[in-house]
Amino acid sequence: MKLTQRLFLVLMMVFGLTMVPLSSAAGDPVADGGAGAGGDASGGTGGSAGGDPGTGGGAAVPGVSTPRVILAGFTTEPAQVVAGQDFTVAFTLRNTSTRTRVQNMKVTLSSDDSAFLPASGSSSLFINRIRADQLETASMAFHSLPSLEEKPYRLTLTIDYEDAAANPFTSTETVSIQVRQNIRADASVPQLMPSQLTLGQDASLTFGIFNQGKTKLYNAKATIKEGQAITSPEVFVGTIDPGASGAVDMTVNAAEEAAGPITITVSFEDVNGNVTTMDKTAEVAVMAPMPIEEPPFGEQPGQEAGPSLLIPALIAAALLALVVIVALAVRRRRRRRVEREDLESLAELGEDPLIGPTAR
Repeated sequence: MKLTQRLFLVLMMVFGLTMVPLSSAAGDPVADGGAGAGGDASGGTGGSAGGDPGTGGGAAVPGVSTPRVILAGFTTEPAQVVAGQDFTVAFTLRNTSTRTRVQNMKVTLSSDDSAFLPASGSSSLFINRIRADQLETASMAFHSLPSLEEKPYRLTLTIDYEDAAANPFTSTETVSIQVRQNIRADASVPQLMPSQLTLGQDASLTFGIFNQGKTKLYNAKATIKEGQAITSPEVFVGTIDPGASGAVDMTVNAAEEAAGPITITVSFEDVNGNVTTMDKTAEVAVMAPMPIEEPPFGEQPGQEAGPSLLIPALIAAALLALVVIVALAVRRRRRRRVEREDLESLAELGEDPLIGPTAR
């Protein structure tokens, strides 16, 4: 009986000694040591991530699961990345293994067509280790090219790492970053035709909206603020492509007697529906209408003209009569002078116009 017990104890000791190496290879989560470069993270940040899970590059230990590192979340600061400006990408990695740590990690970030350039000049960073079933957060600063179009761009994270037994692995994750272009637009000086109006008169107000940026302008329109000398319904222009212009032709009405500038508000939207407005001014002069002289009380249009019209007519008739009288007097005087000259001529010849020539 004692011999049997001794044999059993020996077998148990041998079995225990053979289990020690396996236990060390698998790694104890408690004994894995601290986290890497940034310490342990309590959780991932918001954002959508897509990509392939890690593709193993080393030989798996029999009976031990392969540790995988995935992207748990990412954010950008600022939230909207604008072409030509700097931004920071913060990402959180997760070690999905519940038994072994990952270590000696190199994370490389790259973008399509080199849309995002690393601000430090290097596109890689190093993380010492991530414990089993733990998170690690890191960040990298970038500069976006000014020539980027307004669309999403792909950013790829390539993660090279090792398990506790120094077996190498590689994981690749992909995220999408939306790039926005700043709106650049202007408008010409509004022209009012005619420039001087009377109350109640209609006129035409025209100007152009110019898209000087690299993104479309949506729902462009022009309005005249209320309470001004002229009024007009809102004019809708629509979509203006980059490098193009939209024409505004407003029919305005002179509503208030005033002289000075009036304000026209131009508004448009970007692709996300954010509204941008700008004000333009135009000089306007609105005058009261000229007074119309009405006929005296009781006199209807079409009746005989009153004294105000009769006096000028009488003066004109008197002047005409005077001219005629003067002309007749001048004519009569000329005739008498001609007759007198004829008589004097006959007298010189010795002839009497009544009895004939005198006998000698």
